Amino acid sequence: MKHFIIADTHFGHENIIRYCNRPFRTAEEMNRVLIQNWNSTVSKNDTVFVLGDFAFGKELIKEIAPKLNGRKILIKGNHDDYRNEYYRNCGFEEVSEYPILFGFYLLSHEPLQLSETTPYFNYYGHVHNDTKYVDNLTSRCVSVERIGYKPFCFYET
Repeated sequence: MKHFIIADTHFGHENIIRYCNRPFRTAEEMNRVLIQNWNSTVSKNDTVFVLGDFAFGKELIKEIAPKLNGRKILIKGNHDDYRNEYYRNCGFEEVSEYPILFGFYLLSHEPLQLSETTPYFNYYGHVHNDTKYVDNLTSRCVSVERIGYKPFCFYET
């Protein structure tokens, strides 16, 4: 079984294409490519941690989440506005308001300040392709713009 991570898919968010210079003409094209990339990378037995900002609008969450392979765990971002139970009813097995510790990985929506002596590694989203945030010894951004618009495998069992 593999464990994947992805952040800031922003399904249905037309303006994110312009804000982050995404290579799509429309939100529909972006949605289609993100779903295709996800399902060609993730099997039904894998786990995907979604580090926030999944989709814009209740109906879109309900439409897209069931189409995506794998066991989905959501760490809510600043644009994930609905009750945790709503996300569970749409296909997320777990929903967290707070960062999750998975082994030595600290999974969060926003970047966390970690000491270089910490035993933990922070995977985060939120900052998209902002060049002020660079990967280092204690953290890595996994916003879709930085990981090729598909889930990133970070752990295998």
